[in-house]
Amino acid sequence: MSTVSSSTAMASLVSSLADNKAALGRRYADWAVSAPTLESAVAAAAMAQDELGHARSTYPVLKALGTETDEVSGGDRRMALLDSDLPDWNAFIAANLLVDGVLTTFVAACVGSSVEQMAARAKKILQEEGSHRVHGEAWAKRLCRGDQRDAFVARLEATWAEASRWLGPDDDPAYAAALEAGEIKQTAAHQRALIRDWLTAILAGEGVSISLPDPSDWDGWDPERRRWTP
Repeated sequence: MSTVSSSTAMASLVSSLADNKAALGRRYADWAVSAPTLESAVAAAAMAQDELGHARSTYPVLKALGTETDEVSGGDRRMALLDSDLPDWNAFIAANLLVDGVLTTFVAACVGSSVEQMAARAKKILQEEGSHRVHGEAWAKRLCRGDQRDAFVARLEATWAEASRWLGPDDDPAYAAALEAGEIKQTAAHQRALIRDWLTAILAGEGVSISLPDPSDWDGWDPERRRWTP
């Protein structure tokens, strides 16, 4: 049995989830006035509002885990790529697919969680995330058909290197403790496989291949902030 407190472990995951959602919401909002189409500008604004709302509704879960927080705009337990503006539309869609995708896959793994507050919020969040996925998939296909294909794939691979590590190494004792306690229902490895299979299938449909390997280099991994820097 793990010697790591499951509540402490889950608090680390939930607080980082909320911080990342708050940061992602801000990055989405940056593009609400500069997206390449009017429809995508509207989508960026709507997705920003969703993510900020998800963050606000997730922070209170920490009280159920014995941790107090007064953060309202997001702390610093976020992926490094969200520290600053997403530099171009390829980066926006890569974040839409993989940062949003990793966080949403984790939320799905919390449906049925023994932490009742998280289980309830997970169901609500998933209802709103469907449109994010549709937006990302549509733009992935569009970019794969244009002259930005190679740059887009390169951006996806770079984003995956960071986003896939948010779940932590397969032998992460903190994650294992939360899994053992029923607070999470899927292993990190299984969640990574779900995302990989989904995205590679989308790109394969456009005749595009991509490499999304399991992370092996954990130098630069900060388990407390759930943040990896190369």
